[in-house]
Amino acid sequence: MAHFLSSLLEKLGLSTGRRKSDLQTGVSIKRGGIAIAQIQRKADSPPQLLTCLFTPADTEEEQQQKLIELSDAHDFNDGRCCSLFASENFSLLMVEAPAVDPTELRAAIRWQIKDLIDFHIDDAVIDVFDIPEQENRGRQKMMYVVVSRISTTQAHIDRFEKHDINLDVIDIPELAQRNIAALLPEDSNGVALLSIGQHSSLVTISRNKNLYLTRHIDVGLQRIVQLIAEHKRQDELSLEDDNGLPFEVQGLLDAITLELQRSLDYYESNFSMPPVSGVIIAPMEESVPGIIPYFSSTLGTAVRMLDLNVFLDIEGTMSDKLQAQCIDAIGLALREESVSL
Repeated sequence: MAHFLSSLLEKLGLSTGRRKSDLQTGVSIKRGGIAIAQIQRKADSPPQLLTCLFTPADTEEEQQQKLIELSDAHDFNDGRCCSLFASENFSLLMVEAPAVDPTELRAAIRWQIKDLIDFHIDDAVIDVFDIPEQENRGRQKMMYVVVSRISTTQAHIDRFEKHDINLDVIDIPELAQRNIAALLPEDSNGVALLSIGQHSSLVTISRNKNLYLTRHIDVGLQRIVQLIAEHKRQDELSLEDDNGLPFEVQGLLDAITLELQRSLDYYESNFSMPPVSGVIIAPMEESVPGIIPYFSSTLGTAVRMLDLNVFLDIEGTMSDKLQAQCIDAIGLALREESVSL
């Protein structure tokens, strides 16, 4: 897969000739703080998670100061440094793959998407990645395009470069989550991974380390937990299901289930794929009792909770909360694609 930063570096004429160790650092600057993870890979053994932490930081000024402190403490320049591009900074489009020579692909894609974005194509930086195994489905081959404004991407790079942090890769949440899914035994036959964040949720469907489908859902953990707390404060008895979930919460979970089921149906029909071998829920910052059996019953399939401690070589044990806070950063640090800058 072409990596997102390469397009911008080529356009802006930036380059780096640093030697690289086999360490990879993932940095996710998000609402409320910064998550970092550092992973070292060794042949025939699970990825070794050397560093995993979340540092609270609310304002941009606090985040910049914490970024400097974390880089000094954990040496982001030792090995590759990957950062997460927030979803509001880019668009991810699924388009028909142009029938052109690979050398002409980017030019063809730029012409193809110019009417799909709300700014001039000359102000856009793009990258593309394939959706594999489409040859026998009898339809036009599709591919993904990542597109952002040059100014937005450059501002993201500047947050690192002005503090002498050499940024190697800008990645997106969908691919970071794909990297997490690639650890799972279900990935070989297809797996759906659902992460319920504080303000929204993300579904990815991947197979053999390839991303096929992704969907954002405007339902987050904050609202779910708020409704559960309101339910507990009520003096009079209110209705719950057999799993102890208030009916108001069920409405939110049904919205997630609906989008997840639509994604699974589209994956099977549009890509001529067999059903996924598992639906996995990523760790959440706060537990929601009864959520796994509820999803299992509404989806009609087995659903389980992910525990990254099982798939990573790590000293000690990560809590569910830490896993949830750092899952994007861990996904970034798990990135395997080679890059050439």
